[in-house]
Amino acid sequence: MKKLTCFVLISCLVVIILAGCAAKADPADAVMGYLTALVGQDADGAVALSCADWEEQAKLETDSFLSVQATLNNVQCKTVVSNDASAEVSCSGMIDMTYNDEVRSIDLSLRTYALQKQAGEWLVCGYK
Repeated sequence: MKKLTCFVLISCLVVIILAGCAAKADPADAVMGYLTALVGQDADGAVALSCADWEEQAKLETDSFLSVQATLNNVQCKTVVSNDASAEVSCSGMIDMTYNDEVRSIDLSLRTYALQKQAGEWLVCGYK
């Protein structure tokens, strides 16, 4: 009986800790994941990190990287506004795209990403 009580207490503690970690997830991490999926040409990954209304745009953005070699260059994202339901994230750095030895870049500081928290997860819903 004592072993069962200890097991239940430890299990409850683990669940509480994991729930606390999930609740504190930084919206900026979702944006980094989204950007990584884009340059990795991972449409499923980008869609998984997108709001339902943004899923089609995530597919289109991923498709735009299919004919180039894209990399994240010194990208850092930070949450600038956040509450329980929504957040805004700004990033610095570039997405560098190479095609036929020509490099073009997208300056990520020109966008602020809008996110919503749905089912406990931060999802990219667009940008300004």
